[in-house]
Amino acid sequence: MQTVWDSIQLAAPYRPHRGIARGVIAGFMGLVVLLTSSCSPADSALARVEGRAEQETELSPCEVAYQGAQHDQAAFDTAITSVQRSQASRSASEHWIAVAANCTGRFAEGSMNSALALYALSRIEGTSPFSDAIAAVPSDAIAGSHLSSSEASAIALAEDRAGFGIEVLAARSGTSSDSLRLSDNHKTLAQSLVSLHPETSDPRERVYAVQQLLAHPTTITDSVTGLSTTTSGQIEMDTARAIVEAMTATRTSSENGTDGDDASGRASSSASASSRTSASSSNRNAEESIQALTVAARITASRAATAFALGFPAFRAAVLTSARS
Repeated sequence: MQTVWDSIQLAAPYRPHRGIARGVIAGFMGLVVLLTSSCSPADSALARVEGRAEQETELSPCEVAYQGAQHDQAAFDTAITSVQRSQASRSASEHWIAVAANCTGRFAEGSMNSALALYALSRIEGTSPFSDAIAAVPSDAIAGSHLSSSEASAIALAEDRAGFGIEVLAARSGTSSDSLRLSDNHKTLAQSLVSLHPETSDPRERVYAVQQLLAHPTTITDSVTGLSTTTSGQIEMDTARAIVEAMTATRTSSENGTDGDDASGRASSSASASSRTSASSSNRNAEESIQALTVAARITASRAATAFALGFPAFRAAVLTSARS
């Protein structure tokens, strides 16, 4: 019979192996601690840079607005009910305004796409394009718009010309309360813009050439796209284009004054830049510049949407090829 002592003697040979295993494990753990503690400062710096890079992947306001507009378009395309289409159009209009204000070189794209969304919204909800245009930009928004003197003057001139043109068409075709209200809205907005910079000379001419209006009181060919449109729609679209041009000139002038172009580039553009000195944003900061672009984009979208309602072809290719920023 095996005694307790015999069992101990039989088990004794295996103890050294367990001791060796413990030693190997302890040595491995020590090596890990040694390697961890000996990380170089460069390795630590690399970890910090990687963390900062993750933070820098946050979307910019431009990217947020553009992605929001794309999402709205997808929502509109897949909408089942008119309520869903209405919500998508309203949201798209605001996102495109944000694109115009926050994305460099996308003022025309943002404001014109916003106009298309506004036009779609008015058709879905059955609202009056004239009332929508009048309510688009309240007078207090103009007062706090931070538009520069050159921007305000250019837009005021375009608005006053449009008011005159719509009034002439209304008189020729018979009294139209909607047309007269729209004409008054153009002229009122022009007055508000002129009042922004009282030290600047009034750009309004009050009376403009009427030959084209009298020759084409109903329909006319758009000289930019070659498309046939109503004359009233042409007046509104020309106003929207004039605003795009005014804001684009300011952006270009500002960029020319701050970027690092070479000397030859500066010399070749000095003549045109000097003629636009007053258009250099009047020392606005970034926030004020975005505010100015936002207000201008709302006016542009309002006028273009009214153009669509009056008969100007309402499709993206036409308006985006005719208004570049």
